[in-house]
This record gives sequence, C-alpha cells and structure tokens, in this order.
Amino acid sequence: MPQEKTYKRLFLLFMGLLLLPLILQITHIPPIRKLEGYTQPIEKVAPSMKNLLNGSYQQYLDEAAVAHFGGRGFYIRCYNQFMYSVFHKITNNNIIIGKNGEMFLKQYTDDVSGVTLREKFGTADSAKRVAKQNVIRTLELIDSLKAHDIAFLVVLAPSKTAIYPEWLPDSIPPDDFVLQHEYAALFKEYNIPHIDFIPVFNSLKDKEKYPLYTKYGTHWCLGTMPFVADTLLRAMEGVLNSPMPHIQLIDSNITRRYAPSDRELESTCNLMFPLSHPKMPWPKYALCHIPHNYQKPNLLVIADSYFTQLSDCPFSEAFGNVDFWMYNEISFSKISKRDKKVVYINKYEAITDADVVMVMFTTMFAYDYMFGFVEDALETFAKGKDYDPEEEINRIIQRIKSDPEWLQKVEKQAKKEHISLEENLRRNAEYIYEMDQKQKQQ
Repeated sequence: MPQEKTYKRLFLLFMGLLLLPLILQITHIPPIRKLEGYTQPIEKVAPSMKNLLNGSYQQYLDEAAVAHFGGRGFYIRCYNQFMYSVFHKITNNNIIIGKNGEMFLKQYTDDVSGVTLREKFGTADSAKRVAKQNVIRTLELIDSLKAHDIAFLVVLAPSKTAIYPEWLPDSIPPDDFVLQHEYAALFKEYNIPHIDFIPVFNSLKDKEKYPLYTKYGTHWCLGTMPFVADTLLRAMEGVLNSPMPHIQLIDSNITRRYAPSDRELESTCNLMFPLSHPKMPWPKYALCHIPHNYQKPNLLVIADSYFTQLSDCPFSEAFGNVDFWMYNEISFSKISKRDKKVVYINKYEAITDADVVMVMFTTMFAYDYMFGFVEDALETFAKGKDYDPEEEINRIIQRIKSDPEWLQKVEKQAKKEHISLEENLRRNAEYIYEMDQKQKQQ
C-alpha cells in the first residue's frame, strides 16, 4: 500500500511537471520579467494546403510554440543564472566577460583585437588609404556647409575598450593599429574641427574617484555626462564663434541603482537575479551662464547610439531644434515631417535648417565612416533645394494607380494586412523609392 501511494505521488509529480508550462501560461505565476534584448519576430503563416504540404505551416507552429510556451522567460533566466553562477559564462554571444567581471560588447572587442580591420580592409595600409580619401571628401563637405553658413564638428567618442583595455581578458590582446586614432591624426593635419575624447578620458580615468564606465555598461556612463555635455558646448562656441551656455553640476547623486543605459549589458544577459552594483554617480545637472539675448542654434546630429544619453538632457536644451539621424538611417525630430527614415525626408531642408552639424562615432563605427553622411550630404547639395523625396514617392503612387494589375495586388495586400488602400500605396511607394536609392549607392 505505501508503495502504491509512492507511485501515485510520482505520477502526479510527473504530470504536474508536464503541465507546468500550460499552468504558467494561464496563471502567469510567479510573475517573471520579460526577456530583454532583440528577438526576431516570427512571421505568421496562414494554414493552407500548400503550406501544409511544403511544411512551412508546421515549422511556424513549432517556432511559435517554442517562443510562447508558458514560463519560457523563467526557464531561460534560470538556465542563464546557473551558467553564470557555476561556470561564470554568459549565454549571450555578443557579450565578453573581462577581468573582475567587467562586461564588453563583442563588436568592440573585435575592433580592438583587429578582427574588424581584417574583415573590412585586410591591412592597416589599406585602411589608411581609405581614411585619407574620406577626410579629403570631408573637406569638400565642410566647404559646402560653409557656403550655407553651417558649422561642422566631428566627435570621436571613446569606447570602453579604448579607455580600459587592461580590463579585457588576456585572450584578447589589443592590435597595434587603431583606425579612430588614424582619423584623429588626419583631422588634426587637415584642420577639421573635432574633439577626440579618447586622450581626454585617458587623462581622467586615474584622477576620478569612480570609473568612467560602469561594470555592466558599454556606452559612456551617466556619471560622465555633465563633463561631456559641457565639453561639447565649449567646442560649439568655437565652431559657431558665439557664446553658449555652460553645464552646472547640481548633485553627483552617488548610488547603487543604475540607469538602464548603465546596466544595458547586464540586462541582456537575462539572469534571474541582479548583479552587484558598485557605487556610481547618477548626476543631476542643468544649463547655466546662459548668454544675454541668447538665440538657440539648430543642431543636426549624425551619430550612433552614444548620442542617446545627450538627446534628452540639458545639453539638447541649449539648442533650438535638434534633429538626430541615428546611423544616418532613422531621423528623430520634433518636426513631424522629419521624424521618419532619413531616406524619406527632405535632406536639403534638414541640413540647411541647421546652424551646426555634429557627427559622432566610436571606434567600432570608424569603419563605416560617418555612416555614409559625407557622400549623402554632397549628393544632396548637388541635387539642390528643388529635389524632394516626397514628390518622387507621390509619382510612384501614381504609377501604381495607373497600372490596374499592380493596383489590384496592392488592394489585395491591404485587405490581408487590414490597412487602408492609401496607407498600403504609401508603404509600397516608399519601399520602391528606398530600394532605388540603395541601388544607386552601390
């Protein structure tokens, strides 16, 4: 009899484990944080005889079941925590663990070790030749901007690997050649207005009480933002030849509670429990010494994600309109007609509305020089103010409407996606326009 009870208990336990994902999916108990980081959305496949026969519908069901089964986040976080706590390993392949538990983004370690250099250019000499050509083209852009009374500033942002190479694991020895250093030397040689934050940060790192990067961050930490913002405003004074506000530190606010940007690598590890956080500043600061009758200049920024910490802080308050072209692909602007993909906006109008253009990039993006902005801007000036992408998109819409077969396909697609015909016409026209522009750049 006791043996029979044992079997029943084991059977109930086994069935409970089998049904646990379903129970978790229905009850959401215990509540588990959503997994962080980027995941590729699963494209829905409609059931049909064709999809059943070629196996695409079965594959969709399998992928959907894996992505949405109950407790998925709980199981993944448990596994990740086990691997980190027991073996000190991170399951996210984009994160490298350095000395003392410091975390680095793999794209930056590939840069510092020379992997990216070899993939992009092969040799340092090839990279130097391309860099010189890019700088000469930049001089042409500066002349075009000057003709429209627009100032120009390049910001060489410091990466964590550039400032703290001693924190890297011994398996990643730094390469002798650094492309960002090459650009810094060329900018100095050709008198291109720029700020190189790498030597500036290197001079600060042994003087400051707290590190210039957090243990689990990859962008410059919030603690450095008052200094960075004030340094940039001082540089703006020089290129605009006009006084600018200063930055005043109100409170260093030393804390173990990190902002999302200061723990971004930790968050994408998707561990069950938070890691220990050394004390770091989370400063409060504001504009001060605002000049009398100050006219806020308009700013156009072409940058990587390093500008995001500056886009919503007192630094941006020193300017009128701020257009931020992230990677020269997506435009973030308070002006609605510019708050979209860069390829769709009137670039001539956006550039000439600015009083100063600032380009910012880190070591990782030195290989994609200024995100292609130099060539794009020169082409924009060559086309002139009369060229407007909106007119070309409208012409494509008219082409679709004048072709009955094409229009029928667009109407069918609109019904399938439950959107209006006009919206789908716009989508198709924008897609065709974007593809045409990419083909011209090749």
